[in-house]
Amino acid sequence: MNRHVSKLPLVALVVAVVAATVGGVAASADDSSVPDGAAFVVGKDVVTVEELDERIDALRALYGIVPPKAGKDLETFRRDAAKSVAVSMILDRQEARRGIRISDKQARDALDRYIAEQFGEGGREDFVRALGNVGTSEQDVLEELKRQLAVQRLMKDVIGSVSISDAELAAEFERRKAELGVPERRTVQNIVVADEAGAKSALDRLEKGESFRAVAADVSIDESTKDKAGELGAVAREQLEPAVGRAVFGTSKGDYYGPVEGQFGWNVGTVTAVAKPKPADFARDGAAFRTQLEAETRDDRWTSWLTARIRAADVRYADDYRPAHPDAAPTESVPAS
Repeated sequence: MNRHVSKLPLVALVVAVVAATVGGVAASADDSSVPDGAAFVVGKDVVTVEELDERIDALRALYGIVPPKAGKDLETFRRDAAKSVAVSMILDRQEARRGIRISDKQARDALDRYIAEQFGEGGREDFVRALGNVGTSEQDVLEELKRQLAVQRLMKDVIGSVSISDAELAAEFERRKAELGVPERRTVQNIVVADEAGAKSALDRLEKGESFRAVAADVSIDESTKDKAGELGAVAREQLEPAVGRAVFGTSKGDYYGPVEGQFGWNVGTVTAVAKPKPADFARDGAAFRTQLEAETRDDRWTSWLTARIRAADVRYADDYRPAHPDAAPTESVPAS
């Protein structure tokens, strides 16, 4: 991922993963406080710090995600992980109340499809070898698949059918027309270095005629682009850090920009192509907008429902594990029905 395009939050990866086996590690809590040694409590079910650490270890084994080693990043990760486990427990209870069960055969069929897609025909040996490499078992994977399938079924049950009438579609398209057009995009080559002096040196080499590919390979600290001539591809202004965006979109095609400081270092670069903005057109864009509007409706229904269940679940966190927004639903994409 390049260093200037917006990144998806890590919490989206954590939710629905960490608590694959948390259901069997509960104890009773008789009062409204969080017991010593507990990370959080859901109703009368307690998850201890040790148990949460085990869930984080499972996350590392199953998905190769390594928690930060120290500092605020580790603190945020642990708070996000605690919330993820709590939300998973709430979903478990809702699935049980609705009689949602995933059979061993359904999970096995899903696993067989996964193996065929990821490892090819006859790939079971490679799959078993991969399990050994990350320190988990086929049964762990099957249980995780059961959880994912159960959540998908719960989502469909909660959301129901979504239908946008032609009149609703046309009215909403008109209301959002200004924001639905395709913004101007610029194809950019960019070099990132650690300090302003290094950026000025890189820019000087470019202006003297040295190839962008050679300079990027020599000095750029952006590992995702340094061996690709600094190519960021075609980007809209809002995809870039504000300062970098101002520089890129204030530069004419073929000219250089920078040095400009961004979050990850000092930037210099060039604009190699400019694609003009395109206003929204209902005849051209209406079908795609219907899909977008349906997805937004599903997201809204699920988020409203889940937020209400979280607020009603009596979740209490220890101070060191309380997330920034404990009552808010995690931001996840809802699959199409």
